[in-house]
Amino acid sequence: MTQYVTHGLLRAADRGRDAGEEGRCVLHLDMDAYFASVEQRDVPLYRGRPLVVCHTSSDFCTHGVVATASYEARCWGVKAGMSVWEARSRCPHACFVHADIPKYLDNARRIRRLCERLSHRVEVFSIDEVFVDLTPLLRPCPPGEERWREALRVGRELKGEIRRRLGLTASVGIGPNKLVAKMASEFQKPDGLTLVTPEQLPDILAPLPVDRLVGVGERMRRHLRAMGVETVGDLARTPVELLEWKFGVMGRLLWEAAHGRDGSPVRAGGEEQEVKSFGHSLSLRGGTRDLEYLENTLLGLCDAVTRRMRREGYLGRTVALRLRVGYALGYARARSLDEYTDLTSPVYAAARDLLRREASSGLWTEPVTTVGVSVSQLRRREEGRQVTIWDIMDNREERLTAALDALRDRYGEGVVTRASLLGDFALSGMNLAR
Repeated sequence: MTQYVTHGLLRAADRGRDAGEEGRCVLHLDMDAYFASVEQRDVPLYRGRPLVVCHTSSDFCTHGVVATASYEARCWGVKAGMSVWEARSRCPHACFVHADIPKYLDNARRIRRLCERLSHRVEVFSIDEVFVDLTPLLRPCPPGEERWREALRVGRELKGEIRRRLGLTASVGIGPNKLVAKMASEFQKPDGLTLVTPEQLPDILAPLPVDRLVGVGERMRRHLRAMGVETVGDLARTPVELLEWKFGVMGRLLWEAAHGRDGSPVRAGGEEQEVKSFGHSLSLRGGTRDLEYLENTLLGLCDAVTRRMRREGYLGRTVALRLRVGYALGYARARSLDEYTDLTSPVYAAARDLLRREASSGLWTEPVTTVGVSVSQLRRREEGRQVTIWDIMDNREERLTAALDALRDRYGEGVVTRASLLGDFALSGMNLAR
């Protein structure tokens, strides 16, 4: 299952609270062990046996990564993201097969069409997950218990249609917003149907371990545990100011999530997506602990990000540093600026401070293998920004930046380079990941 991305989900939490969520009803559909279930449906030999679907270039699945494991294989500790070698050592009697992505995409399209019979607002979140906004469909029902009963009936019928037409099972969660619906779909897997109403939220969320909350990974769980936060209820009772001081923007997002708040809309396919952020990252072959090298790399990334922002006419306020240490999962740290900007200097200063803070934390047990930076909390440049005395200084950099952009537009990116980057071959004309 694709990990839920909290920034996109929770950014509109305050707007959602102001608008009122009591009239909304969102369904989240999560296919059960999707790739493996499709293979077990199509090949009777695989049914009832441990099955591991692999992303691999090996003809015999001797190496690569586990894409999905059937529930029979999960009983042996096999899970998505694990190396095929480890999966074989844990469950040597399992069947190992190549992922057939075109087949899975075809089934996903058929699932989406079934969902679109219920609502014009269907958001494909991943190949095996869909959000459906049931609010228009349920509007004729009186608000309250009767409306939620009708939502359960709709969810039950959708599950039945998928089983009859495709021979697959799905877990469905229903709630007042995407966040709650997503969490509800995980409560009774596989083949579950769970409703969480606004009235039930405090009682259901509070006792859950904090890592059941979307957005809390292993690293964040350790930090929260050090603060005495073990459950979602503990997190909800923690002063938001403390969380913001400790974790920056992410602290408020987690606090909102702990209260079950989410105002993000269900976006139909083809609907214009609002630009949320600009970012670049760079993989460092072999990794490095050299702080000066990392800072120079970060400067090049900030230069590239802000150039894109200027080209597309955006100002931003929140700077996020993204790191991967060794071969562990990546993580991010964020900081908000005092003013909106599209200039390199303030973005780099914030990102560099975050980098230095991480470097001094003592948590880098292995070399940094990926570094990235992104800018979010965007607004269009034509909306303007508040003028302060510091704009007298900023105008000098704006004129210099405009001149540099003009040179690069005419003669190419490598025609002019910051002096501190001249020695870094990795940053000269680098092909950056967005």
